[in-house]
Amino acid sequence: MFAYELNKSTLQVKEDDESGPSYVISPTGAKINRIFVVGVLTEVENVRSSEDLWRARIADPTGTFTVYAGKYQPDAAAFLAQADAPQFVAVLGRARLYTRDETSYVSIWSKEINPTTETVRNNWVITTAERTLDRVEALKIALSMGSQSNKLRTKLLDSDVNAVLADGIIRAVLSYNGSDVIADIVPVIASAIEAVVEPREFTPANVDLQRARATDDAVIRENEQGHEQIDEPAATQEDSAATEALARNKEHVLLKMNELDAGSGVPYDRLIETLEAQGLDEDDVEEAVQELMDAGKCYEPKIGILKLI
Repeated sequence: MFAYELNKSTLQVKEDDESGPSYVISPTGAKINRIFVVGVLTEVENVRSSEDLWRARIADPTGTFTVYAGKYQPDAAAFLAQADAPQFVAVLGRARLYTRDETSYVSIWSKEINPTTETVRNNWVITTAERTLDRVEALKIALSMGSQSNKLRTKLLDSDVNAVLADGIIRAVLSYNGSDVIADIVPVIASAIEAVVEPREFTPANVDLQRARATDDAVIRENEQGHEQIDEPAATQEDSAATEALARNKEHVLLKMNELDAGSGVPYDRLIETLEAQGLDEDDVEEAVQELMDAGKCYEPKIGILKLI
């Protein structure tokens, strides 16, 4: 699950059996106990030094997960105690929701944390996008039926929605505004895929990018090999030139950040000033930096300071 959706979750339920697990119910109806995430470890802090309670921030293209590890998670705590930021990590843990003053906070209490690679992170983004879109499609079915329909569960199961997700969706439609959820999350999914996939590559990932962007008048047909292909207008020369310019600007920014960083990061204003002297506009630099941050190439360890991953 993407950080964006997990952080929007405000509902927690417990099974009827007192000894049963608790579940966080996400806006798209995911029923979360354990959760697997991959992203960039950007911050680690011991927030309770007397007993070593570690808090970490882990970023994906949609937002940031808050991850904890303490004495009951010794392996994860040992990893965080020695971890250097930034680095790509994979996390398995339990989702917990805490509500205070009508505000909900969701965190992950990690069971395992391991170093990983950018390739694994990118594959996780694609898989997470696919699964989120599957939940969106199931949520659409529920909205078309109405939340009070006693036939909703049967309709979901008949539509190949598994029983756990069906139960989560039935709970979600009573607690979240489903139409707003869909309108908000689909652009987030598309943006996440764009962060890890070249826009004009024709790959299974790109098919899902188009699926996330699809409108009612999209023309989908089977190509000669039997794969889905989405027809879209050819890019204009202006679009192509803008894409090439952005790619060049990102390369300039990466090279200059690497050159200027003596170990503690690069002040944002110094980076802009240096690149302006080389002919780039401030707006071009800002756009390139934002693209690089979305793609997980750099991050902001503190306000005004940039650092390469």
